[in-house]
Amino acid sequence: MKQVVVYPRGFLGYDIGLPVQKQSTDITRVMADIRYNKVNVSRDRTVISNEEIEKLFKQHRLGDRSMASMAFREKILLAAGTAFGTTSFFDWCKLQQDSPYFTDMHRRFLNDTFKFIATGERSMNTSTWNQIIAVRPETPEDRKTTYLYQDFFKIHLGALMARPAFINQTVVSWVSQPGGFEDMLATLNILFGKTPHDSV
Repeated sequence: MKQVVVYPRGFLGYDIGLPVQKQSTDITRVMADIRYNKVNVSRDRTVISNEEIEKLFKQHRLGDRSMASMAFREKILLAAGTAFGTTSFFDWCKLQQDSPYFTDMHRRFLNDTFKFIATGERSMNTSTWNQIIAVRPETPEDRKTTYLYQDFFKIHLGALMARPAFINQTVVSWVSQPGGFEDMLATLNILFGKTPHDSV
C-alpha cells in the first residue's frame, strides 16, 4: 500500500518521493483513526512541496514561459501525470476525505475544480482560491459542506455511464477547456505547492 502524505495546504497525496518534513505524532488522533476505520494519515509526514509544479507555476506567472509553447505545455502534462502519485483521479479525490485538514474551503475548491473540468467555468478564480485556502484542522462544521466527487464521476449512473477515472483522461478533459492549461497549473500549485505566505 502506498504511503500517504500531507501537502502544505492540507491536501493529501500518495508519496512520490518528495522531501518530507517530520512532525510529532498525536497518538490520540492515530487511535481515533483506527477506531473509526479511517485511512491512517500520518500527520508526521508532511511533504514540503512539489518543486517542479512550483517552478512551472512561477515561470508562467512571471511571464518567463508562454502557455502557447508546446514544450512548456508538455512539461505541465508530465508534472500533472506524476503529482497525484496514482493513475486514478477517483482514488485521489476519494482519499481527500481522510485528510484531517479537509475543511469547508478545501471541499468548495475541489467542487469548483470539478465544475471547471466539466464545464470550463469556475465560481471563483484560482488566484482567489490561492489566497484563501489555508491548512487548519477539520471541524464538524466543515463536514456540512457536501463534497461532490461522486457526482463528478457520475457514480450513480453505473460503470458504463460514469466519467473516466484515470488521471490522464481527466487531464485531457481539463486542458480541453478554454484556459484549461492555466487553470490546471494554478490548481496543481494550490494542491501541491507552498502556501503564498511560505513563498514570500
